[in-house]
Amino acid sequence: MKGIPWWWLGIGFLLFLGFVPAAAQEPLVSTPATEQEPTSAIQWMELLYRRIEAEGLSAPAASRVYGYAGVTLYEAVRPGIPDSFSTARQLNELQAVPQPDLTQEYDWPTAANGAMRRLLLGLLSPDSAREIDLLYQTQKNDRARRVSAEVIERSLAFGESVADAILTWASYDRYETTRDLPYELPTGDPSLWVPTTPGTVPIEPHWGRLRPFSLYYADSCAVPLRMPFSTEPNSTFYQQAMEVVKISQQLTPEQKETVQFWVDSPASTGTPAGHWVLIQNQLAEVLDLKLDMTAMMYALTNIAMADAFISCWSLKYQQPLLRPVTYIQRYIDPGWTALVETPPFPEYPSGHSVVSSAAAEVLTTMFGTVAFTDRSGRMHGFADRSYTSIEAAAYEASISRLYGGIHYRVGMENGIRQGQCVGQNVLKFVRLRPIPQGE
Repeated sequence: MKGIPWWWLGIGFLLFLGFVPAAAQEPLVSTPATEQEPTSAIQWMELLYRRIEAEGLSAPAASRVYGYAGVTLYEAVRPGIPDSFSTARQLNELQAVPQPDLTQEYDWPTAANGAMRRLLLGLLSPDSAREIDLLYQTQKNDRARRVSAEVIERSLAFGESVADAILTWASYDRYETTRDLPYELPTGDPSLWVPTTPGTVPIEPHWGRLRPFSLYYADSCAVPLRMPFSTEPNSTFYQQAMEVVKISQQLTPEQKETVQFWVDSPASTGTPAGHWVLIQNQLAEVLDLKLDMTAMMYALTNIAMADAFISCWSLKYQQPLLRPVTYIQRYIDPGWTALVETPPFPEYPSGHSVVSSAAAEVLTTMFGTVAFTDRSGRMHGFADRSYTSIEAAAYEASISRLYGGIHYRVGMENGIRQGQCVGQNVLKFVRLRPIPQGE
């Protein structure tokens, strides 16, 4: 033993007995989100769709809630995703999100459960509290059969802390300050939009003032209308209106079904963004996604849809173009009517086109060309519809507004371009992992 310090012998004896200083202990291992099923996340998104429908949120307001829900869900499970990045300091003005003590064990589905309950109680009306609490308790009881009570409570507390941070961030997005701002319809030009249904008020004329999630500013992706207004029969504008008339006179049963399938009216459905949330739920099943990829999908796609509505609504009220029904009845056929009721906001660009192409841009970049059957219409009495790609579904959603008689083709085509830009912006500036988003 000559030459060996006495204190080395002491350390060897402690190691032999298994006494190791706390700082050197191995951290408890939490089951990563890459090995967890996405059932809890899907259930929360389904509940959110139903509550948005029940509460009758407008399409822009719904997209805001879906956006915050996507971010919250992702941040609640992100510590369980190896090599993942927080959205903090990537999304506008989101400075920090709480982090767990990774020397402790967590259950990521439970963290998501706690986060989603706290968030939705903060964003939705008290009328939704009962269903929110019911799903929360159901999921908590289910996880309690697999995870210790200590881990359940720790995970819930972490998820709630994430939701609190997101609610604080949401509180200064200018939503509340735009609630009571006055709006005066512009007048003096025949191209200007006028409400088409008596008694309606313009929907969210100041939505373009909200802080975007990822866009540098609301008009980063704007595609301005470059089609001069004209009532001359040989003009482009007149011909675009005539196309609406001709299509309405020759609609096939299939085209009429397409219109109804994608109409996604507030108070009757969970809105256009909600339709794409239900599509995401189905893609999670089709692609056999785990909780990690499902959470990333909701975050990126819902951010894109929230920004799509800010982008779209900003341009709508900057270039408030009259609806086809107004133009056609003034200059072509006084007795003409559209297949569906024209909503109370300006025509250009098409909201369905912007939001659907933004969602499709993100989903296609993440997962490639995916054939799927959309079964979401069953809850409203519609037959399933099958698509050869996600982009095909987005295009059908867009052209349904032309079939319905409430948009000119230019609003649809430029809306697609604008939405693609929004989706590309999210993919460029919001990185959730160091490798391509869908791999």
